[in-house]
Amino acid sequence: MHTDERSLVGVGLYSFPDAAHIIGTDARTLRQWAKSYHYRARGVEYIHRPVITRYLGDAENALTFLELIELLFVRVFRSEGVSMQVIRKAADAAARRFDTPYPFAVRRFDTDGKNIFATLAAEPGDVLVAEDLARGQYVFQEVVRPYFRKLDYGDNAEALKFWPLDHDGRIVLDPQRQFGAPIDAPTGIQTRTLYNAVMAGDGQSHDDVAQWFDIPRAAVDAAVAYEQSLLAA
Repeated sequence: MHTDERSLVGVGLYSFPDAAHIIGTDARTLRQWAKSYHYRARGVEYIHRPVITRYLGDAENALTFLELIELLFVRVFRSEGVSMQVIRKAADAAARRFDTPYPFAVRRFDTDGKNIFATLAAEPGDVLVAEDLARGQYVFQEVVRPYFRKLDYGDNAEALKFWPLDHDGRIVLDPQRQFGAPIDAPTGIQTRTLYNAVMAGDGQSHDDVAQWFDIPRAAVDAAVAYEQSLLAA
């Protein structure tokens, strides 16, 4: 999709390395989920299609906020052992049911996601393994669903903001601010900026960095905690 400058306003923009860092995976894996590519198997050429819909098109090396949220849920499903085949089937079924290209990033998936997997399990002649579908239902209910509490939704039910440390943790990803980069919500300063300031040289105290930026100590504490959580993922 060709986009002009205005169409990029408020959608959030993330490079593949930055997106991978935020959701806790590696850039190579993220590209496999987000980009199409050709491959050969037993002399036959196949096209691998991305598991998400790309707003900017497959040739662009940037992801939007909604794509980031989609990939976050893909990462969580995969880390809990759900196969890509089942994730794709669930995404396709939810996209049809909710009439959206971003089925994992809408409020309705929070309330109907488990039923999506149950419906797939009941489809006659489906080649998907029943145990994998049951696993998908369990992972949604026990692991994925709590992530929806970290999201703010708009009137059209699409995700607007992501609070990775929950709403009381100060850190937010908001495509309307700083192109969606993780920021300290009250001050608008990017978490990476504050973290790098603390780590500069032989290391700086949180109080010193707070004084330099004229912000509360809590902003520095939250930014450092968030960035360290990404490194530990």
